[in-house]
Amino acid sequence: MEHLLTLIVFLDTLVLQSADMPKIISNVTPYLNQPCERCGSKKRISKTWTEKLPTLTGTTIVKHSQIVCTSEICQAEFDKQLLEERKKREAMRFNKETKEAKSKAKKNKSGT
Repeated sequence: MEHLLTLIVFLDTLVLQSADMPKIISNVTPYLNQPCERCGSKKRISKTWTEKLPTLTGTTIVKHSQIVCTSEICQAEFDKQLLEERKKREAMRFNKETKEAKSKAKKNKSGT
């Protein structure tokens, strides 16, 4: 049995829609219609895709949308910042794994 569930997240309201649930109506401006927080330009959807996730009662279809700023300069800055944050997280993860491996090796060495 396949359920269709649409998840839309606004700043203040979470709206869930399915065949069995009524739509929750809110007076919040849709996220896409809000100006960019960084520069004030309009936003647009650059990419959309769906994903099927297995659940206990069948599968759930999740629709994703990637929203970007229409200002190329603003979006390039954001992408640069996102890349730097990703590199920082990867470095932190690598350091953590290295410390854990050293700790295990030291524990195994002292245990034998």
